[in-house]
Amino acid sequence: MGGIFRTIGNTWQIIKLSWRVLQLDRELIVFPILGALGAAVVAGILAGVFGALDRFGDAAQGQFNVVDVIITLGAYFAALYLIIFCNAALVAAARERLEGGDPNVASGFRAVRPMWLAILGWTLITGTVGLILQALQAAAQSQENGVARIIGQILVAIVGAIWAYITFFVIPVLVVERIGPIEAIRRSSRLLKSSWGEQLTANFSFGLLYLVAALVAAIPAIVLALITPAAAVIVGVVLVGLAIAAVAAMEGIFKAALYEWVSEGKGSEWFDARLLREAWSQKV
Repeated sequence: MGGIFRTIGNTWQIIKLSWRVLQLDRELIVFPILGALGAAVVAGILAGVFGALDRFGDAAQGQFNVVDVIITLGAYFAALYLIIFCNAALVAAARERLEGGDPNVASGFRAVRPMWLAILGWTLITGTVGLILQALQAAAQSQENGVARIIGQILVAIVGAIWAYITFFVIPVLVVERIGPIEAIRRSSRLLKSSWGEQLTANFSFGLLYLVAALVAAIPAIVLALITPAAAVIVGVVLVGLAIAAVAAMEGIFKAALYEWVSEGKGSEWFDARLLREAWSQKV
């Protein structure tokens, strides 16, 4: 039990250090914002296409033809690609800072531009796995037998969690080691054996941090809603979006730092080697 609390303590310490790095390079927050905006643009284009084809009514009733499916899947993978590409640029920029450089948005994108094809391959793989998991989840929820429904949902959740953990380092591996997506998954899986306890608590910690940040950011909007609801919606979207982007940037910094230690045994000016050694060696 003591090992669990030590690992959680290390994770929270690294989260605080990630915030410190973000204060040095606040432009890192731009990467998740650009990814989200890109996905929103793709969603807008999809809505425009469906509107032009007069397909909203049928889509709302769950009636899709082959063209609908192709367009929707294309938009899904395009949006996912933009998000992942921006996340990869974030990790590249964070690594530049950890190695003593002074990154900016341009240098982050410049670092991952040569890897666009590998990132596309990873997008197709993880996007397909996500669709399969969603289909399995829907199938489990449709079970009439209550016990079978619960067991099915639990099994799908377990499979999803396993996939998330074995692919935890895929983006840092793609960015740094310049290998293909399949080999990156294998490499991430091997690194998992050395760091799974820290990954587990990190996912829990950042998941909680996303929730807390969104709730805190929403407070001004809630207060403003008593005066002008329309303005409150705008303020709420902006503040919550910025809060989530900040946490996403911190998570990218965390992954870059942990990857450097697990794969190369390197600490940095901000991430003390002793702390990373304890994070790496703890087993839950």
